[in-house]
Amino acid sequence: MFLRISLILMICSIIISCQPIRNTDTFVFDYSRFDNFTISAKSVSLNNLYEQSFSEKNIENQIKVSPNLRLQSWLKKNVQIFGNENKLIINILDSSISRDEINNENAKNYEEKKIYSYTISYLIEFALYDNLDYLLSNVTVETNRSTTSNKYISLNELDSIVDLLIFNSIQDLSNETKLLLNNYMGEYLLN
Repeated sequence: MFLRISLILMICSIIISCQPIRNTDTFVFDYSRFDNFTISAKSVSLNNLYEQSFSEKNIENQIKVSPNLRLQSWLKKNVQIFGNENKLIINILDSSISRDEINNENAKNYEEKKIYSYTISYLIEFALYDNLDYLLSNVTVETNRSTTSNKYISLNELDSIVDLLIFNSIQDLSNETKLLLNNYMGEYLLN
């Protein structure tokens, strides 16, 4: 009986000790934290002109939700239209994310000498046309952001790093869009 109880306790302790040490929470992408834009237009058209490149540096196929899908969701949720005139065309020209291996210049003796640098680039164009297809206003918004990580990380850590990078990039893009739309399309905006 003693052996049976000690065996059960040993098996339980092994199972408990095999649990992960760190609990990684999933990143919640809250689009309500970004600026909303209301533009005087009868219709809006979202054109995805970006074509993903399949190269060693491009990591869009390694992450759960690509920067392009996040950008499209942001534009669909945060750009509204009102009125009976004009049409708004939004062109996504770039939404790429890449990973480069770089030397860790500040590495101590026990740290990795190589690290990864992640870079995300967004480029979108807002074009507002009147009912006769004359261009009323055109705004191009671009943002780039980068971060680094250790070379050997788990897939969950990669997703967390990339999600935070995408979130911060869209925050930058939202701020820049607000500034440029107010400057160049201000008479067609509802504040």
